Amino acid sequence: MFFQKYIEPLLKPFRQAKSKVVQAKNVKGNIQVDVNRVKSMGKQGQNMAAQAKAQGQAANAAMGQAGAQVGAAGGAMQQAGAPGGAAPGGINPNPPIMTKGALFWKKKICSQCTNELDKTWDACPYCAQAAADAAAANAPKAPMKTQAFMVGAGGQASSMQLLGWLVPVQGAQRGELFQLSPASSIGTDPACTVVLHDKFMSGKHAEIKAEGGVWVLKDLGSTNGTYVNDKRVDKQELVDNDFIKFGNSLCKFKSL
Repeated sequence: MFFQKYIEPLLKPFRQAKSKVVQAKNVKGNIQVDVNRVKSMGKQGQNMAAQAKAQGQAANAAMGQAGAQVGAAGGAMQQAGAPGGAAPGGINPNPPIMTKGALFWKKKICSQCTNELDKTWDACPYCAQAAADAAAANAPKAPMKTQAFMVGAGGQASSMQLLGWLVPVQGAQRGELFQLSPASSIGTDPACTVVLHDKFMSGKHAEIKAEGGVWVLKDLGSTNGTYVNDKRVDKQELVDNDFIKFGNSLCKFKSL
């Protein structure tokens, strides 16, 4: 004990050095544990990435197969004449409508036939008629609803096709296309060819017929009359872009 009093100061630096060596070893051991843990996590991350890549490849393959099936189904629907698709002759009866220009120069153009359309139209009647003609060509026995006959000076009948439409420009039916037959009745009666919802119209208000290669409008004794370009008429030959008023319903007449 007497010598320890004098030896202790001499041994203290060695003990401190030993303590630091032990601490360093502990730190090194902890670092090695952390390194091993990071390596293990890295391997797990690589395995998870490989699994995700495999699952992604499987998903892409499944999407490719689904896309092929959808494409095949779409082709089958078009061949079957599905609504909204191309007709058997390759004509879409309802192609997208493009708008060109602005303000007063704004025009509606059919993206398929490139014809300029009336501003009140939301569909192309030219393509609709062309698609109907293509379908009729595949079924020759189907009657042509827009066929008229013009009698020449020699008394011989020559076939010519008259196409006409009524397009309401006001009310809930605005923009609808009513295709005319060789003899079309207009009124509120459900039996009419063109039925307009207007309480100021008569049940059978007027008729439009194809006569001698032209369209002729005739009032059928309606209560509130029939007007062409703001003029009341009993019978009137129609030309393209005429405005016709049946009761309180204003329509635009279009013809080819």
